Amino acid sequence: MIVDIRAIARHYGGKVCKGNALIPTPGHSVRDRGTAIKASAHAPDGCLVACYNGTRADALAVKEMLRADGFLAHSAHTHALSIQERRSIRQAELARKRERLKAEEAAAGCAVDLWANAGRADPAHPYLVAKALEPFGIRRAGRDLLVPMVDPRFRMWNVQRIRPDGIKLFGKDAPTAGLFWPHGVHLSDGRPSAGPLVIGEGFATMAAVHSATGFGVVAAMSARNLESVARAMRKLFPTRELVIAADDDRHLSENIGLGAARKAAQAVGGVVATPRPEMCPADSSADFADIPRGDVAGRIEAARLGE
Repeated sequence: MIVDIRAIARHYGGKVCKGNALIPTPGHSVRDRGTAIKASAHAPDGCLVACYNGTRADALAVKEMLRADGFLAHSAHTHALSIQERRSIRQAELARKRERLKAEEAAAGCAVDLWANAGRADPAHPYLVAKALEPFGIRRAGRDLLVPMVDPRFRMWNVQRIRPDGIKLFGKDAPTAGLFWPHGVHLSDGRPSAGPLVIGEGFATMAAVHSATGFGVVAAMSARNLESVARAMRKLFPTRELVIAADDDRHLSENIGLGAARKAAQAVGGVVATPRPEMCPADSSADFADIPRGDVAGRIEAARLGE
């Protein structure tokens, strides 16, 4: 079967360039023509596919799409990629990785500069007032609060901006996976602070815990980041007591916050503290910044005692 490159380009909203049909990779923006298709007598099914913004799975998906739409014949090689395709995909993956690391390094530089030039956070900032929090461990740029995000070596890679209305933004091209906001984790001489280390999701949640207990805290900045940050803390503090302060998302069909907290605690041998007892009504979702500070300390202590 002869592969019609021009017909493929027309059908998928792409273009022909140097003998290649450049089309959008499935699942990506229609403006992002990251897949190149080239006719080749040496390929098992008559064409070579290279997804420059995808993976091997994306390339296989493109071939399945071409077969389903009648541009390729069905054959025994349905789930195979040629050596050239695998090589081009690998090269593209390495190039994307280099570009991503370059962008992340640049974003980290911007974060460091932003933090260095920031001013003292105003206790009267609307977000702090709404959450009844003191501005410790953060700074201000314009009307935004700045929350520094570091890796397990405590190198800053990102800064979360919190607007007066509570909207939160991360730096462009900056990483978030595995990063966290720490406060009171170490003493001024570098030794670990006394007491357990409490790990949770957001800045406000963990600032509330620190205010109520004085314990060292770490904010993973999201539920999906909770386990990786907890594991990093366990490596840093092999024998320290770890408490996972859960966001209670019981108003959702799936309690994402509690589920992530339980998974993180199990991974590091920690305990889970919840802001509300499980017998509370289903509409009483909350995090530790939503409840009285006296209740915060009580809920953390109850978790430590296994109550």
